[in-house]
Amino acid sequence: MSSVKELLHNTIESMDDEDAIELLNFARRLKEKKDIWLVSERLTNNPNFKIPSDKSKGFKTIVPIQGKGIPASELLIKERR
Repeated sequence: MSSVKELLHNTIESMDDEDAIELLNFARRLKEKKDIWLVSERLTNNPNFKIPSDKSKGFKTIVPIQGKGIPASELLIKERR
């Protein structure tokens, strides 16, 4: 075992359970970030996928149509009661 891992192991041994759980959660978040980065790297090199640039405008906002009268959902609720 490397000296860094030995030092980490010794530090974990001296922690209480609450601190050890917090450290474990932190390590899991680091691994998830690394996994996400590896997937995005793989997709970047795949010509079938296009990852948008940071300058992309995003999705177009769509405003729902406002109808006249009582909405059908309200009529249905009244009918069921």
